[in-house]
Amino acid sequence: MHPNKHLLPKKLTFVKLFALLSVICALPSKGQCQQAGRIYLDSLLQVTVRNYPLIKAKRLQAQGLQYEVKLKQNGIIPSLVGSYQLDYATYNNITGMVYPQYIIPISGPPSKSNIYPGVPGSAAALNLQWEPFTFGQRQSEVDLAKGRAETGKADESLTVFNQQVFVINAWLNYLLAVDLIKVYQTDIDRQAYDLEQSQSLVSSGLRPGTDSSTFHAELAKARVQLLAFEQHRDSALIVLRKLTGGQLPAGPVIDTSLFQNLPIANVSYDNAEHPEISLQKSNIKTDELLLSAYKKTLMPKLTLWGTTYARGSGVGADGTVNDNNGWQFERYNYGFGAQLSFPFLEIFRQQPLFKQQRLNIEASREQLAQVQLQLQSDQEIADSALVKAIKAAKLLPEELKAAKYSYDAILSRYQSGLTSYYDVIQSLQLLYQAEASVKIAYWAAWEALLNSAAYKGNVDIFLNQYGK
Repeated sequence: MHPNKHLLPKKLTFVKLFALLSVICALPSKGQCQQAGRIYLDSLLQVTVRNYPLIKAKRLQAQGLQYEVKLKQNGIIPSLVGSYQLDYATYNNITGMVYPQYIIPISGPPSKSNIYPGVPGSAAALNLQWEPFTFGQRQSEVDLAKGRAETGKADESLTVFNQQVFVINAWLNYLLAVDLIKVYQTDIDRQAYDLEQSQSLVSSGLRPGTDSSTFHAELAKARVQLLAFEQHRDSALIVLRKLTGGQLPAGPVIDTSLFQNLPIANVSYDNAEHPEISLQKSNIKTDELLLSAYKKTLMPKLTLWGTTYARGSGVGADGTVNDNNGWQFERYNYGFGAQLSFPFLEIFRQQPLFKQQRLNIEASREQLAQVQLQLQSDQEIADSALVKAIKAAKLLPEELKAAKYSYDAILSRYQSGLTSYYDVIQSLQLLYQAEASVKIAYWAAWEALLNSAAYKGNVDIFLNQYGK
């Protein structure tokens, strides 16, 4: 309703005065409202980090990379393989050495001729292999796995940071939509009051009937427009719910004090490294560790081995066949030793791979330089925009004050028959635009602060001011 329509009675009973004071005291203060808004925003961010699918995926990937480190560290554990077999095959044999690849080895003395009927056989073995010294190869693989784990953690941190910025931005958009609905509802109340005044003047013959019809049409149009504002508010809430992983904390708390206070520019803050720069540096470190791991493959390997095995055969030492002996073990053996291997020519084969990886490292460094350059430029633009947004928001209340004065004056002149309904409608639109512009300007200032915090890589720059 219009603020001049209902005036407080000149005299209030003690009971009415006490009830009025009780209601006023029960209303939350500006600081309490803003504190509640900050608490709700904190809960929004916590829900986002806990529930948003992309963040959960990055977190699981980072945890998986930690197990890769454990896998590489487990390379110090020896390999111990046990086996048992039964077979039925011919026992033809011939002495001499054969390269074992693609050919199944045959043990025993040579046979006098080809004998094709099969005889049973059995065997069991326990083989141990251990590489206690790898001349840095194992450690380079462990370091590479740790570097990849750090990169995964940096990727998770960047994803969390970006999502927090998105959620705060959606929260600001939602609060703006809610506050603009209040402004527009106030405008509708004024139009309803103007319609009532016009109807009274038409009834008394001071104004033509077209005035009442025009005010009624404007009021109907405003109510339709209000539905569009409410749809925008609902859409903003849906977007906010999506960004938090489909779940919102209880509420939400409507923080109207945000559009009554302005942030402060050029506030000192902890100059933390931007998460995107941290990720790029981690990528460079991982590329360097990968090159080191490639080079370590040129080092020799020391392998310790040991074996014990048993063998049974259906063929006797004199060539006689006894199938029963093939199903049980007849001879038992053991062996152990050490092997030192040198990949002499591997360096020539791996040279292109080393050069490729060096180029990858240089490319990653240039990408880091590009990110730093872009962030520096964005920070300067955001800081300048913040200063300008605060200045603009401080100037607009003067425009609102003038629009209110103009509307009240024109409405009084209309009620006195000194001006037309068109002037009233025009002044009412200007008043609404001024009120909405103030809200939008305050929102723009907080949005500019959020952008500045985003490019500096520290959302606390925004949150610390929002909570005051």
